[in-house]
Formats: sequence, structure tokens, C-alpha cells
Amino acid sequence: MIELTQDTKAMLDKSLDEKIAYITKENWINYPLAQNILNQLEDIITYEQGKDRVTSILLVGSSNNGKTSLLKRFAELHPPYDLFKTNPEKLTKEFFEKYHATGIPVKYIIAPSEPSETRLYSTILDSINAPFKDSDNTAKKQYLVEYYLEMLNVNMLVIDEIHNILSGSVAKQKQMLNAIKNMSNNLKIPIILSGTKDALRAISTDTQISSRFRPVYLTKWRMDKDYVALLATILATLPLKKESDILNSKTAQEILNISEGYIGDIVSLLKKAAIYALQNSKEKITINEIKECGYMSMDNVKKSINLQDI
Repeated sequence: MIELTQDTKAMLDKSLDEKIAYITKENWINYPLAQNILNQLEDIITYEQGKDRVTSILLVGSSNNGKTSLLKRFAELHPPYDLFKTNPEKLTKEFFEKYHATGIPVKYIIAPSEPSETRLYSTILDSINAPFKDSDNTAKKQYLVEYYLEMLNVNMLVIDEIHNILSGSVAKQKQMLNAIKNMSNNLKIPIILSGTKDALRAISTDTQISSRFRPVYLTKWRMDKDYVALLATILATLPLKKESDILNSKTAQEILNISEGYIGDIVSLLKKAAIYALQNSKEKITINEIKECGYMSMDNVKKSINLQDI
């Protein structure tokens, strides 16, 4: 018998609409590989900053396999804080009034779709609401980025979707990678890159970059005890009054087949199945709900493809 979480138990007697809203909201699902990577990130932010040559990681995984959720979870574990209380000597009165003296331990951004050094700096400055002009030259933007990141006590910069740089020329890719390397050197903070397998090809063009960013892989799920434990963990967050029958090998394999082993699709499928079960007054998930929702999803994909082909 799977024990529901306390928050999930509290939802059992709520209305259907409230249960559906609860199911559809984003929530963190922990599992051993993710926890291992979170531990590695914790070691990096604790021990690497301040070194002359900071070692970081490149988080590699397929789309919809949990990279962004994991990185945002790490940022949540290091929330902004009142910088003025801990570092009043760093702040001018004007800076305090403008930024409310908020320290940002982990800053998360998405790599610009158009790879260039100046676009990277603009993206960072936009993310912290720093004053600048698009027309500012690259050197000035670099100065502003380093000034504000240091002022805000940013201890780690996370750049997601780094494979975006492949849309530019080799020269543009090298400029952006050099900008990342220089930020890490000048600020002495770790910079975490994240992307698909194409990201490996992107950073391999620069040996100094590739030597700093050790690849860490988020692999697809396969049929084993960790996968079954993941299903049980997800079930514990679904407000169903009856025990679901999906941990048997047949149903677990069906979920794996439909999702192709991607955690984002696994979670999405189980949530859809839970909503379907609630709407049909079944209060549990079985292989029937999995197949129904799985095939419905595949039909939507096929319709999308057909519409695009017309």
C-alpha cells in the first residue's frame, strides 16, 4: 500500500476541480540520480567558488528528461536573501533602494537563441533587471554583468539550453564560449551548462572549455527497481482514494513504452491517467487508464504532424 504525502491526503475530500488543479501544478519528484546530481552541484557551489580555475559540469540529457526541473530545484534550495543584513559594506544607498539588497546565490538563465557574446550579456542583465542599453558595446555589457553579479553575491550561474549556440557560426560559438570562460575566471564562480547531447559537440570546439565542464548525464529510464520506485513516488502525489495497480511489470513496461523512458513524459502520462480516472469516478489508475491516455496523446501527436504536413 502506497502512503500518500500529507499534502495529497489533504486533497482527497476536495472537489474534482481542486484535485485536478493540484495534480496539474508543477512539483518536484526526487529520485536517486537527481539527488546525486544535486549533491554534486552542492559540492561545486561550496568548494569551487573562489578558485583561480573553477571546475564545473555540463548536464547532458534529452529534451523532457528533467534537466530544467533539476536545475530550478537547485535554485529553489538556494533562495534569494537579504544581502544588506549580511553585507552592508558592499552596498551604496542607491543600490540598496533600487534592488532591495537581494542576494542571489544561484542565477538561472536560458541561453539566447541567437548565439552571440552581446546577446548572452543582455540576457543576464535582463534577468536581474539591471540598467543597460541594447546599444551598449560588448565590453560595457561585460563590465555590467560582472559588476552586478558580484554585487548581488551570485555564487553560481546556470545556463540552460546551451545547445542553442549551435545555430550560429563556429566563430560565434567560440566567442560565446570564451565569454562564459572569462566570466568564470573573472568572477571566480562556477558556471553550470545544460543541454542535449548536441551540447557536447558545442563545447568540444574549445579544449579549455571542454576541460572545465565535466559531462554529467541524465539518462532515460529502464525497467529496474529504481524505475518502479519512481512510479511509486509519483503515485504518492496523486489524490486517488483507491490503490492504483501500475507497479506490476506489465503496466510499468507499458508506461515505459509510451513515455520512451523520459521522466517528463512518465510524469505527464500518470497525471493525465489520474485526471481521467477521477473524471470517470474510478479513483485509481490501471493499465486501462494508461493505455487510454497514452493512445490519446499519440493521436494528438499524429494530428499535429498531419496538420503540419498539409
